Amino acid sequence: MILNRQGINSNLFRILLIGTFRTFSISMVSPYIGLLLYTKGMPLILVGVYYVALAASGALGQLFGGMMSDRRGRRSTMVYAQLSNGIALFAMGLSLLVPGYLLVSGLGIIQTLFGSATFSAYNTYVGDIGREQSELIKNYGLMRIGVNLGWALGPLFGGVAIGFLGYTNAFVLAGITILCSSTLFWGLKESSHAFSGFDLSAIKDTTFIKKISPFFLSYVFLAQFGLTLTIYETTSLGMPLTYLGVLYFVNGAGVVLLQYHIARFLSKKDPVKWLRIGLGFYITGFLLLGLLRSYAGGIIAIAVVTIGENIFSPLAMTIANLLSRPEKRGSYLGAFGMLTSSARSTGSFVGSTVMSFLLLNPVGLWASLDSLGIIAIITLSAGLKSIKKS
Repeated sequence: MILNRQGINSNLFRILLIGTFRTFSISMVSPYIGLLLYTKGMPLILVGVYYVALAASGALGQLFGGMMSDRRGRRSTMVYAQLSNGIALFAMGLSLLVPGYLLVSGLGIIQTLFGSATFSAYNTYVGDIGREQSELIKNYGLMRIGVNLGWALGPLFGGVAIGFLGYTNAFVLAGITILCSSTLFWGLKESSHAFSGFDLSAIKDTTFIKKISPFFLSYVFLAQFGLTLTIYETTSLGMPLTYLGVLYFVNGAGVVLLQYHIARFLSKKDPVKWLRIGLGFYITGFLLLGLLRSYAGGIIAIAVVTIGENIFSPLAMTIANLLSRPEKRGSYLGAFGMLTSSARSTGSFVGSTVMSFLLLNPVGLWASLDSLGIIAIITLSAGLKSIKKS
């Protein structure tokens, strides 16, 4: 039904499972890192700066993972990067036994580096499977089902684990889970054997960089569904961590249930038009967060945001893939990941700065951030005109 053709079925299905367990392990703790550092004494503005450092690490990891997948293979890169990611998560848990936030924050940067390298190779592997726009959109939609099944369960389980076991045990458990799930790589076939050299041709390709640059502001805006949401719900509205886990569960479950059907619908649509519509759903959902300040209101708002995510994410990855050189797909998608990671870090910094002034003014906070989304739509529309024509 969803998996197709000639030996690729089993590989794609295995990749979906790997993505599920990988994301489950990381998302057990990642939504709460900013809150953890904030409660351990890191000033809110420094939390935003720290997220910039995390994204810089993630950007380098994306680029490194992409180039290594071209040089050493997609599967090999995923294996070593994911094992390193699990060890780093385990070490973060142990580091919480040390007073202060410096050690755990440093290990968090290392963990992000390896986590991003894994995801870059993962994206490249899925990109190798598809050929045309419609097939790529469907395959990236399927990939996101696996990833978001983990995202649906991880924060919910993590919130409960933190509440009953504490942060230390939750991080240790996340590390053990991702290490155990690495056994799924056994039997996974390499997707490409045309390996190339280790170079920076992707980030030197000014035509490619120019074509993907309109996505930067969009991902700055999308990043508000992260640190900003976490701090807003727990600090401004006083919601418990378990409720935050429920919101992330709604998001992940919405992707699992709807992503494939939306991807099939989008497979032959105008991607630029629907990218704008996806951002429109984000804008609406964020505004509802400020207007509907209740348990049910938050769930409704996140459901709307999730529809926007289901539209925007597979289209963005498909466009980046189609713009890449096939023989350097890993490096090119790594460069795109570097751009999105940098944008998300900028978004976290922007969100923390705006929260410093408007955290206790929900409507003002989310309306201000939505203005960024409107500018992102204008920028994306203007920047992708040439892609739309082609």
